[in-house]
Amino acid sequence: MEQLEEAAVRLVLEDLLPDELPLLAAEALARGVDSPALRELAGLFSHEVREARDLFYLAMDELGSPIPDMEEARRRMMAMVARWALKGEMSLHSAAHEVCWQSYYASDSRPLQTESMMRFLSLQSAWEDRPERRAEIEADIRAAMRQLLEELGSSAEIPLFMG
Repeated sequence: MEQLEEAAVRLVLEDLLPDELPLLAAEALARGVDSPALRELAGLFSHEVREARDLFYLAMDELGSPIPDMEEARRRMMAMVARWALKGEMSLHSAAHEVCWQSYYASDSRPLQTESMMRFLSLQSAWEDRPERRAEIEADIRAAMRQLLEELGSSAEIPLFMG
């Protein structure tokens, strides 16, 4: 289910093409995740883009994990990136850049995004400007990623599905 939830976030953020959805559905079925729309989606050809997107949305509803709106997708992406960085699956510098990018485009009506953007922008700048201090800056990025996950985890609307 985790891969489908990640795909939902990436689809909303236009980081995943709809023609990739049939393969994702087939892989999910092979892992034991099942719904009628997911089965139908797995049987589509990759060029049936519009139908694939609609079926994916329906499958996610059937599985109890509706597609997030843009704001929610950005927050989930920030959480995903933080987890990837802390697991060593993404470089800390790249993760800081991505969190900054996502927080920049998130609604400015939420102070978390502004604080996150400034925190990670500062860390990115330090990384570029002070290569001799990168070990220390990496430690600061790790701490900022942990803090971000705590902040996001305190919000009931953010399911942190990657664990």
